[in-house]
Amino acid sequence: MAGMTDAILQQVLSSVTQNPSLLSNMVDHPYSTIGNITNNNNVSKEEASQVVTALAQLAGGQSVNTSSIGSLASQLLGQNNNSVHSLSSSLLGSLLGGGQQSGGLFSAAQPKPQSNLATSILGNLAGAALSGGIFSSKSPIDLSDGFGLDDALGIASLLFKK
Repeated sequence: MAGMTDAILQQVLSSVTQNPSLLSNMVDHPYSTIGNITNNNNVSKEEASQVVTALAQLAGGQSVNTSSIGSLASQLLGQNNNSVHSLSSSLLGSLLGGGQQSGGLFSAAQPKPQSNLATSILGNLAGAALSGGIFSSKSPIDLSDGFGLDDALGIASLLFKK
């Protein structure tokens, strides 16, 4: 494929929010995890790097412009030895506190989120909606600046939604 499409990202988001351990699987096995989700046995480096970059941004409460994600993913890929595995480990692994092997937030052994961080990540991913080629969280929680009052209020709003 030529790269990530809105439909691919929507499919990955849906699968990951239904089965959070897929997010941990993506840290260690980005190509096969994306391939299994999208039923594509030939996931390209470009496509995998874009999906990983977009997931990391959305998990952190940021918006993703699918028409320009390619240049950001390419830049980040270059900073990670041109390896999607390194990129995935760097972006998602650090966000999740380790991959499947190290028992991160969403390992197969721990299918339900047990922490506020895990709840916030899932909330951000589940709340992502497409509008005009931009995926954004309905209730963004931005942890890139640390965990503050705004993040606590964002998590509380997710937990107490009707």
